[in-house]
Formats: sequence, C-alpha cells, structure tokens
Amino acid sequence: MARHVVVLAGGSGTRLWPRSREKSPKHLLTLHGRQSLLQSTFLRVRRLTENVYVVTERSQVESIRKQLPQLAEAQFIIEPARRGTASALGLAAVTIAERDPQATMLSVHADHYLGHDEDAYLSTLDTEARWAESKRSLVTVGLRPPYASTAFGYIQVGPPLDGDQAPVHRVKAFVEKPDLQTAQEYVASGDYLWNLGLFSWPVDVLFAEMATHAPALFTGLERVRQSRRAGRMKEADAAYTALPSEAIDYAVLERTGNLLVVGATFEWHDLGSWADLHDILEQDEAGNFVEGESVLIDSKNCMIHSPNKLVAAVGLEDMVVIETEDAILICPKARSQDVKLIVDRLKQMGKTEYL
Repeated sequence: MARHVVVLAGGSGTRLWPRSREKSPKHLLTLHGRQSLLQSTFLRVRRLTENVYVVTERSQVESIRKQLPQLAEAQFIIEPARRGTASALGLAAVTIAERDPQATMLSVHADHYLGHDEDAYLSTLDTEARWAESKRSLVTVGLRPPYASTAFGYIQVGPPLDGDQAPVHRVKAFVEKPDLQTAQEYVASGDYLWNLGLFSWPVDVLFAEMATHAPALFTGLERVRQSRRAGRMKEADAAYTALPSEAIDYAVLERTGNLLVVGATFEWHDLGSWADLHDILEQDEAGNFVEGESVLIDSKNCMIHSPNKLVAAVGLEDMVVIETEDAILICPKARSQDVKLIVDRLKQMGKTEYL
C-alpha cells in the first residue's frame, strides 16, 4: 500500500493579477524567497515519497518542465481541459490506480504558502494518510479560522477519534464558501475549521464515494479509464472534456458521511489576494512592503510592487499598487479579493492580451 502525492497546479490565480496570468499563474511565480510556490511545494512533499505527480493543463506543461526539470514524463498528469478539482483528482486517481490499485493518495495545492515549520506540515499529511488507510475514509485537514472569510470551505467537527496525538474528528458537516454572516457565525461558535484542501484517501474509496455521490462524474471517469486501457487516448481526452465541471467539495465532500478531519498544527497561508501576500512579507516600520524604487510620504500599510518604475505616494494608506510591463493595478487592500472582477471584465471586453 504505497503512498502517492498529487500536486494540483492547473489554476491561474486571478486574484494576483496583473502578475499572475494564464501563462504565468500564481504557482509559477516567485513571491517569497528564491523558489516559486510550485518548486517549494514539490521539494517539500518529496520528503514523504518519491511518488509525486503534478496535475496541470497542457498550456502550463512547458513552464513546469523548466521549473521542475527533475520531474519525469510519467509524473505529469495532464488535463485535456479544465474541469474542476473533482475531475482533476479523479483523473489523478485513475492514473495512480493504473500503477497501484491499492494506493493511498494525498493531494496538495501548488500555490499555498507555509511558515517555517515544514516538519509539522509533513507530519500532518502523514497522520491523515494513516487515518485514511486505517478507517478506509476520505480525510481532509482543517485549520482553526483566525477570522471569518468567504474564501474557504468550513468543516463542522464532530466526535473526536482516539488513538493519535493529532486532533482527529469525524466531520459533522462540510459547507463550501458560505456568505460572510454565516462565516462569522461559524467562527463565533468555535465548532468549525477552515478546509485547507489537503486530502488523503485510498483510491478505491474515492471511486466508491464518487459512484455514490457523483454518479455522472464516476461514469465519465470510467469511460476515461476504459479508453486509456484500450490505448484510445483521443477518446479518453474527449471523455474527460465531457465530464461535469465541479469542485470536489461540492461533488463529494458535502455529501459523504465518510469524512474525517485532522487539525492543522502549522502556519498556513492561501495567498489568495495581494493583502494575503502583504501579510507574510517583510515590511518597513510603517507597515509598507515595497519592491522597487519608491518615495513614500505619510504612507502606511501598503503593498507596492514596481520593479520598473519609481512609485511616489503621499498619504497613501492600506493600498495595493502592482506594476508590470503592460498593466498597473491600484486598489484598497480591503478589496484585493475583488481583483478577479477585473479579470472577468477583461474577458468580457475581449482584451485577452492582458490575461
């Protein structure tokens, strides 16, 4: 029963536009330190096992090859088209099961940032894999929320399970991205954790759960598997492209009664916005992070990235200023989650050269 780690690296990270683009998504950017988020994630999980795969789409393969030259061709799991995390994880499970039908699969995201306690992170992944194997369950990792957020799924914890140092509970309810008022109620209750999107399960258990709770997805994945087995890869790609586009959270996790949660004991950041990134970067005495030349007068708590132009500001507070070769973003930190609306508007306007 070998363990196989899947790194999801197919998104574009629209909330970090204009630095994050279709051809240079968030996980390929060097935002903190000397490595990209993908490089850091890959080297981290490789400490658990040599069986590490990267799930991505065709447009990102060459960029990932350049960043991870040690990644063998067999370690790429390439989506023919974006169909959501349920399909991506299903494709990964199909690929792994072809090589190891009794495998335990772990899934992590390429674009998360951890603090310096890497050992605690790896220990948590090991713990969830052990519980997945011993209980034949789906397992996720949850973090006690420091504040109410609409960007994450929430896990209502049920009864604790004995036999492990890490806090492990049955999941009472799983709610994907509630509205703000509901999120505030969840945090105030003390009964909910953020879902970090770090999963583990035996691959055959995942297939059984999909068959029960997402039958259209399971049937489509069976077509993919059968076409691959027959060597008909174009048919397999067509079958995958026809899969429903849905997150694993909605497709399975909200519906299953076979879900456990392991409590996180490590620092974790989603980096889902410029404000999130500002929080982890070294700031000056006024709370500003500046990359590039600047003259700041009576300005504080700003996130400024402008490697090519001088930024001069007077009385600027709690703002984001991001400059690239072809675009400049200016917005309040409090609204940095809404940068994705700019990307949506650019799509509507047909200005694909900026995407």
